[in-house]
Amino acid sequence: MRESTTRRDVLRSAAASGALAGLTGCLGGGGAQTETPAENTAFASYPVGEETVTFGATVPQSGPFGPDGKDQRRGFELAVAHVNEGGGWVDADLFGALDGDGLRGRTVEAAVGDTKSSPSTAATVGQELIDREGAIMVAGGGSTNTAKKLLDVCQPRGVVHMLGFAPGTNVTGTDCRRYGFQEMYNATMAANALAPVLTARFEGRTDFYQLHASSDYGYTQADQFRQRMQDENWNETGTTETRVGTENYESQLSAAADTDPDVVVLNYRGIDGANAVQQAEQILGTDVTVVVPILSRSLASFAGSAIEGVLGTIAWDQSIDTPLSNSLAESYRAEYGSLPSDQAQLAYGQTLQYAAAVERAGTFRPPDVVKQLEGATYAMGMGSETMRACDHQAIRPVPIVEGLPASEQTETRRYEFVDVTRDAAYGCEEYPASNCYDLGPYVPGEE
Repeated sequence: MRESTTRRDVLRSAAASGALAGLTGCLGGGGAQTETPAENTAFASYPVGEETVTFGATVPQSGPFGPDGKDQRRGFELAVAHVNEGGGWVDADLFGALDGDGLRGRTVEAAVGDTKSSPSTAATVGQELIDREGAIMVAGGGSTNTAKKLLDVCQPRGVVHMLGFAPGTNVTGTDCRRYGFQEMYNATMAANALAPVLTARFEGRTDFYQLHASSDYGYTQADQFRQRMQDENWNETGTTETRVGTENYESQLSAAADTDPDVVVLNYRGIDGANAVQQAEQILGTDVTVVVPILSRSLASFAGSAIEGVLGTIAWDQSIDTPLSNSLAESYRAEYGSLPSDQAQLAYGQTLQYAAAVERAGTFRPPDVVKQLEGATYAMGMGSETMRACDHQAIRPVPIVEGLPASEQTETRRYEFVDVTRDAAYGCEEYPASNCYDLGPYVPGEE
């Protein structure tokens, strides 16, 4: 990554004391000013500096979700580079407010911290990015529990959090926040996308069993899949919960096999998901269809040949042949020598969404930027999307994929597209949006 457009690795780890490690350069970018108008005391990082402004990112660079963190970081840093120097979607005029010459007359610097796949560590990292680095926005997260912790840090400080990959329903449901915005579709939308595909395929064979992680995503995905499949007259033969970080799923999968299901649903992510898929291939054989409701390219890569026949959804893939997808693939490959993943695309797109909202607002003042994000329409390579104002959930297409036969798989191509559906959304009056009772004030501390 070009050193001129990034703050570098300012948080290699978040120690219990909150001390920064690996800090290079000065800290003067986006920090608080010595004198501010009275209202500005509500915002931790506003006003920003006169020459630079800092974007922060929290990514899981180690732990169960670590494989996704590298790509999330790269997507974030590439977006910062394009805001400062042009390229990619900035040159494609997707975000017309951006001109590739910085943001509001300032150079954007990037500060990145490792969450270690831990929600509590993420909260410490997020607080350091804001309080020590003066980050005006915090991107990333890596899991739903992590996103919830970061929202608790960002909301009272008046710092926008672009959630990245947090597919549980609660971040735009019960735990929705004025300062949080979710581009990734959630568990409800994944279930809505997959249910009609499975029903059409099975024609009456309607038994399924679920395994899920003891996490916000695991619980909500299993619950939403259960409800949606029961609406299609399917029968759940059982469900088993496991802790995050489980390596051996043999006993749980054997229990699933004993119920003679047509489908086994593995509600896991990251390395956990890859381990479960590999062991499912050995224990369930080919007579049972395996579903992973939300896949990622890294999960499929780690699962390897075992991903054959596995059905799921994915946020995005570079093989989607649109001008914007091709533009990102070209610029990413030029920078890093590889193709972008779904995780990189999410981080890249959400960072540009925030930057464009700042330019449209004509200010970094947080409430004005939030109002520009609410109800915004945009595209990220799969057609039009809307960042819904009622719950800050992106209403967007959901790609459905299926693992290729092992003989057809390559290192960069593990699955093929079944469909890209636009029928997975739900209304503001429906669950989980209906549980978003109060996003909170535009100015922290106000009623």
